[in-house]
Amino acid sequence: MKECVIWTANLDAKKKRSEGRKVSLKFAVPNVKIEEIVQACRELGIPFRVEEKRYPKSWWEEGGRVIVPKSESKIRIMEKIAMKIREIRKRK
Repeated sequence: MKECVIWTANLDAKKKRSEGRKVSLKFAVPNVKIEEIVQACRELGIPFRVEEKRYPKSWWEEGGRVIVPKSESKIRIMEKIAMKIREIRKRK
């Protein structure tokens, strides 16, 4: 099965599209942490694996990536994860 890589930068509202944000600002979340993506994947029932890597465009920043199976479009998967992160943050 195909997989897609989701970097913390892909969901970060503080990043511009040119800096790696892939989802629209409507879905993006500020200061995304890898732990939040992991928790969102768990709650959504998406299998994943985490890699401690740094996003090439911003290699000096903490971050990482999560690899998930590609069951639908990458953008749709990222939007679902971003919405779940918002939900998790509201609960705290």
